[in-house]
Amino acid sequence: MPKLVIRPKHVITLGGYVVEYRANLPYRDYVVGNPFDEPVKIEAPIYSIEGIKALQDLGLVVEPVAKYDRLTEKLKKVKALIGSETQ
Repeated sequence: MPKLVIRPKHVITLGGYVVEYRANLPYRDYVVGNPFDEPVKIEAPIYSIEGIKALQDLGLVVEPVAKYDRLTEKLKKVKALIGSETQ
């Protein structure tokens, strides 16, 4: 399975890495933040809710994005969570 690397203290969206026709996830996108001081490899693409749970099990910050949520607000929220975890 292909891997995607999230750099230390960085935030990404999984919008292009979620396979919608197979995943049937409750949200349209997920914002993922790496709170660690080292890079983390994740499996991509995401095919199911188990893939999202696996990201949480790694200790990554995972924030779902609903249909009417603003992506920029979710990105700011995850960046703030990562910043508060480092202090």
